[in-house]
Amino acid sequence: MEKAEAAGPPLLDARAARIAVDDVVAIDALTAEARGDRVLCAGDTGALFAALTGIPFSAVRAPAPGAAADDAAPGEARVVAGRLEVAGRDVGRSAHRAASGAAPLDPPLPLAWTADAYVAWSARLSGASPRAAAEMAPPALARVGLAAARKRTLRTLALPERRALVLAQAIVTAPAVLIAEDPLVGLDDGAAGFVLAALAGATEGRGALLTAARLDVEGPRGVLVRGATDVLVLAGGELAFSGTFAEIAAGGRVYTLTVRSNAELLREELAARGIALRGGPARFSAALPEGATTRDLVLAATRCRAAIVELTPLF
Repeated sequence: MEKAEAAGPPLLDARAARIAVDDVVAIDALTAEARGDRVLCAGDTGALFAALTGIPFSAVRAPAPGAAADDAAPGEARVVAGRLEVAGRDVGRSAHRAASGAAPLDPPLPLAWTADAYVAWSARLSGASPRAAAEMAPPALARVGLAAARKRTLRTLALPERRALVLAQAIVTAPAVLIAEDPLVGLDDGAAGFVLAALAGATEGRGALLTAARLDVEGPRGVLVRGATDVLVLAGGELAFSGTFAEIAAGGRVYTLTVRSNAELLREELAARGIALRGGPARFSAALPEGATTRDLVLAATRCRAAIVELTPLF
């Protein structure tokens, strides 16, 4: 996936956006602008993905081990304050839906259907006539490497093929933006390579908003990070980092930290040591330059009496 600077409005533009799930705030005061055509959102991204796609929140996250089914009851995620736009279209008013296609992680599938039928049905749900939908499905499947699987039933598809199938249904109507949830999670290198190729085909000529539970710069999963024009990291409902992989790599080791008091004093103290503190108001990221260690973070916090309650390597 080649990097490119998108013309026109930013692919993702948030200005003090507040996202609530069933009236409980999940993300608050999100402010970020991503003008590239490959945006990777990492960390606690479930509420953001749900707000962007309209898919109930419990459907985009697995329940915690041992949790009862009621603990993961579907919740509607929506923008309740501020502004959130995708390619210049207002998410709060669902104006972006016509220009975007959603690829959720491993949704339930009608296993007796063929790949052709499944992708064609997605086109029909978007307003295409039965004849037009039938004509649109094969090219979409071909773009993700499933041309030979058109007549196979979904129960015969392996997991990476199902991931590619979901990408195909997301792009069947040729949307300007693909929004895909953690497409490589749980896959070994071979399977991840197959999905990466499918993703490259699905995103050719359109913008992509991808999510990932964690950042990984090694192996196939690292391709998503290195190929992103913009990287956003969400933690605890806040933006902890916004930048590029090049910035992360240049900074050496990157940590996320939660600061409960005197955060602005800590920002000034770290700046004097050549360390930039990004994010806020409580969750931040810091890239340590060569020669710096976490000891520098702790010493700076001690000096200005800032309470760091969490310090975790980003990668």
